[in-house]
Amino acid sequence: MNSAARIRLLAALNVAVLVFAVVAGATVVPGESEASAVASLALAGTAEVDDVRGTHRLVAGDHDLAIGDRVRILTGDAVLALVGDGSLELRAESGPADGSQVEVGPVPTLLGGEALLVAGETEQVVEAGGARLSLVDGAAHLSRSTSATFAVYEGRASLSSGERTLDGGLPALRQVVVSDAGRLPLNPSPLRVSEPPDPWDRRFLGEAIGLDPVLEQRSIGFTTLLQDDFVPDVFFYQSVLPGLVNEPAFDQSLLDGQDRPVGETLVGAAIALVGERGAFADRWREVFALREEGAGWGLIALDQGAPRATLLGVLDEAVARSPLLFGPPSSSPVFRPVQPPVRTRPQPAPLAPLPSLPPRRTPEAPPRPSPSPPPAPGSPVPASPPNDDGVLDPVVDPLTELLDGVLDGLGGVTDGLL
Repeated sequence: MNSAARIRLLAALNVAVLVFAVVAGATVVPGESEASAVASLALAGTAEVDDVRGTHRLVAGDHDLAIGDRVRILTGDAVLALVGDGSLELRAESGPADGSQVEVGPVPTLLGGEALLVAGETEQVVEAGGARLSLVDGAAHLSRSTSATFAVYEGRASLSSGERTLDGGLPALRQVVVSDAGRLPLNPSPLRVSEPPDPWDRRFLGEAIGLDPVLEQRSIGFTTLLQDDFVPDVFFYQSVLPGLVNEPAFDQSLLDGQDRPVGETLVGAAIALVGERGAFADRWREVFALREEGAGWGLIALDQGAPRATLLGVLDEAVARSPLLFGPPSSSPVFRPVQPPVRTRPQPAPLAPLPSLPPRRTPEAPPRPSPSPPPAPGSPVPASPPNDDGVLDPVVDPLTELLDGVLDGLGGVTDGLL
């Protein structure tokens, strides 16, 4: 084969290779082939995706996404399936600019909006604002704007940013706000429930949200039963919450230094009493520490494992017992339980008082008449002076009618009067 023929053959081979490369490149599009797909998006609404091909819109349905793809929810909501049994729920907010924005990767990154991470037995990791949340067997609410908020509904979670990890992890019903610089706070704070409650909050905190106003009303109502200067002590709380008698750790030291209304202490004491997490003294300290940090009573009750029905029953009993214990203000501000009356034999009724007698008037002796001369012999004998019986009848008769037998013992006095 001459040189010209060889040149033509090589040129034909190059063209064939080039055509094959073009065809192969056309059939393998990042984000569409099975080989490049790493995540599946179930969309109920509309979304916008930025990938190697540019920006395009997705409609409702299932879509495969590749590493590096960025998806933003425009309307409705979506679920991004993660490795294992995890998922990342996304949603649109009041407008397209507020919708969830996520970058797909081995560790998904929340770029903006809200997301709900749900994890099963397989650990799931999501990044936002330079911080990483790891979650097992639970759910967490993530929010990304100028800062990143991580709020754990349930499960075991840890949070790290840079080289630092939050000590003790991020417990359930707690949240952490990470600054845009990626700095972690020293300690988590109680989970904040939005007003009106977020749909995800209602899904995982519905019981706490419903219980919160009920406990607030109990607290305020109980406080109004007491005098403003009333200072309760251990005996008072044991009287209205009898179960505290069986808690050796409940003493005056738990009450000292508390500057809060009586109803607040009562509700907190009831939660600590019926809670099921840890020892009583630990529950007491945790209850009031959360309250000091602004947690609602419903969230505190959920955190301490206090059953709703049992808790409300204990508080209703305390209110029912209170009227038997509260009396008029006393000179001592410290409450003491009312002691049962001493049982004694009845005393006989006292005698009716004697009616007072009118002052005894001593009649003046009439002037003694001059002696009459003796009657002459044969003159008639003068008649005897008239009888004075009945002079004291107006006094003696009423007395006799009222006292009957009593006058028998006063015979000597009566004889003197008569």
